[in-house]
Amino acid sequence: MTGLGLSLVLRFDGSVHYGPANVSPRAAAIGYVVEAGRRLIEGSRSLSTFVSSTHVEFRALVAGARAVAALATHREVSSVHVRGDAAAVIQAVDPSRDATPGDAVRRRRVSIVRDALADVPQVSYRCVKRGKNQRAHALAARPHRLSD
Repeated sequence: MTGLGLSLVLRFDGSVHYGPANVSPRAAAIGYVVEAGRRLIEGSRSLSTFVSSTHVEFRALVAGARAVAALATHREVSSVHVRGDAAAVIQAVDPSRDATPGDAVRRRRVSIVRDALADVPQVSYRCVKRGKNQRAHALAARPHRLSD
């Protein structure tokens, strides 16, 4: 591949749907969108099992990072700017931060994300407010609406 590659923005979000009185979680889902000035890839799916909202956010980022890696097999990608509203997830995957998840599952997911994006020359991570992550949030919430 030659020339300038794509500069991508990967937005991700996880969603946990609670039962009556918001007491116990009933369902979880993920959403992500990959953009390069326009939407290139979107993903949304429900999860059959989940541990916590942080784990759901990690799963959303893993799915989005894998989508970027798949795109990079046939398009040159020069940069990926990862955006999400889960500060703990962003801090854990950002190699410039000194944050290590406390359990093996989350550590494995950090490795998966970093490995998926390893061939991209520039990767940045930023925690954003939900308003800057609306499409990923809508995609994560979609499976809940379909199942209600």
